[in-house]
Amino acid sequence: MPVAAPAAGRSRFLMSSLTDHLTAAWPPARAAEPSRIGRLRLARLGLRPGSAREADASVELGFRFAAVQVGYWLGWASIVVVLVGLALDVGAQHRWLLVGATLVAAAGNTVAMVIPWREWLASRRGRGLLDLWCGGLIGFVALLVINAGSNFALLLFLVVPFIAVVQSGWRRGFWLTVSAGTCTVAAALIPLSVGATAMRLGLVAAAVAVALLLTRTIRREAAAHQSAAARAELERTLAQEANHRIKNDLQAAADLLLLGRPQGADGAAFDDTAARIRSIATVHRLLTESSDRIDGAALLRGVTASAPVPVAVEADPTAFDAATAQKLGIVANELVTNAVRHGAPPIVIRLSGGDSTRLCVDDSGGGVEDEAGFGLALVRRMVEQGLDGRFELRALAGGGTRAEVVFPAAK
Repeated sequence: MPVAAPAAGRSRFLMSSLTDHLTAAWPPARAAEPSRIGRLRLARLGLRPGSAREADASVELGFRFAAVQVGYWLGWASIVVVLVGLALDVGAQHRWLLVGATLVAAAGNTVAMVIPWREWLASRRGRGLLDLWCGGLIGFVALLVINAGSNFALLLFLVVPFIAVVQSGWRRGFWLTVSAGTCTVAAALIPLSVGATAMRLGLVAAAVAVALLLTRTIRREAAAHQSAAARAELERTLAQEANHRIKNDLQAAADLLLLGRPQGADGAAFDDTAARIRSIATVHRLLTESSDRIDGAALLRGVTASAPVPVAVEADPTAFDAATAQKLGIVANELVTNAVRHGAPPIVIRLSGGDSTRLCVDDSGGGVEDEAGFGLALVRRMVEQGLDGRFELRALAGGGTRAEVVFPAAK
């Protein structure tokens, strides 16, 4: 499997370019400005300019919907507690009236559970129903406190924070004011000391403050997570666009190089260089079609697609980061080119994973004659310096040549 004569100067220059510049070309491209994408790509992702306010509104709406769902079950728990309390307190005034009011509250809670709050909460209809629900809760608790005693005032610790969470804007202030007024009136009608009344009102106010503080904190966290997800999606889109542009530029460079290709044997160097450029373009093409990980089988199929003779590809499920895939693509291209040029069909390229990644290129040529050419020198330096692996070229027992590359799977 002889190769072309060594060219130390060319090797140093190309290795410097490939290992230091080309293998790291794609990360800086990820920092491209969003303006390079175009408004259409951003709009497709919902990342158009000015969408931050809409995202915050969406987060708040989702949080309020979740609070409404929690309110269902708090409502059922409160109804059960009230019925048990009325059953035990046989001396309560208007006992059956209160039982009836509790059953009406249970019916209202059932109706609230079937309302499509997710769709209606931001509409006028949903806001009206939510106002009706809040008014009903305040009236129900006031009726219990006035007729059954101050013990039922504990329900205010659930009702008022719930109202503070599910309402927004001026409606929140309005219903909190109504709640405060109701508490004041109920306190005036219940024979409690001023200290006990002040303590209960103070505790309700503290519960509302804590609920609002927790609500604001959770909303900020949710908004931050959503913003981070949007930025990550934008970053992925920018990377895909940059890789698409790099792929096109590399293909154009390879085509321009071949336009100036001289006739005869002097054109071999142009063919080899164009093939190397196209192997790197293959990596960027695959990056536009997937995430940051590149499938090993797809990489080898892309590299061998333009070979002048059929090349069989056998690959285990493997994936590589962009830098490793670029180096592996260059190595595979060089080994296949040497097998085509100096070996004989059939040519088989195999890729296996595990603790170490192994790449083998087998041909049916006459065996190893020379390992000092530029192509194999490039492979050896790329494998040893770029992949921290080893490269071996040997004759097969049954005839032919095997070029084998082994490097750590972590790479």
